[in-house]
Amino acid sequence: MSETDFHISLKGNVEALYCSLNKRKEFYITVQNLTDSYMPQVKVSLTGPPEVKILIKREFYGGIAKRNSRNRLFSILPKENGVFTLTANLLTKKGHNITLPISVQVGTVQTITKPISLASATQIETPIVKVNCPYCGDEIDKDAKFCPHCGSSIEKKTQETQDVQDVPENKKCQNCGTELAMEAKFCASCGQKLE
Repeated sequence: MSETDFHISLKGNVEALYCSLNKRKEFYITVQNLTDSYMPQVKVSLTGPPEVKILIKREFYGGIAKRNSRNRLFSILPKENGVFTLTANLLTKKGHNITLPISVQVGTVQTITKPISLASATQIETPIVKVNCPYCGDEIDKDAKFCPHCGSSIEKKTQETQDVQDVPENKKCQNCGTELAMEAKFCASCGQKLE
């Protein structure tokens, strides 16, 4: 007889029990007979720390037919917040002795997990620069080709703006070099008539 004759687990193959403080938690422990013979008198006892009161400590599964499984209900009452370990111990008349550690999480317990980064460490994240759309005025990314809000072509408007900027806003007096408005007909400094 070996430990591989049986499989013991929480019903549904869950990995842990999640409980609230001072609230009764019921759960099933499943025992599966993996042999090709009947297994008489199977018993599971539950033990744990004083922070978790065990209300149902022991269950008898009776005999378990070959390649069959049975569930029994257990019950606990957590008395403190934290993570605790219960131990389910399976005993049979044929001498099996198998233990199953059961993790019990009571309340909200903060676990520290290290984030997994798939990016290389040398890669530096560049900040996203925002500008206003020249059509609708909503905030968009500086390198956007189209406005996500109004759908307008930002490149087209940028090109039009550059074309307008290429046209000089002021003209210079040919006589003294003073900068004057485009609509000026005479120089404000020397009085020269402008062409």
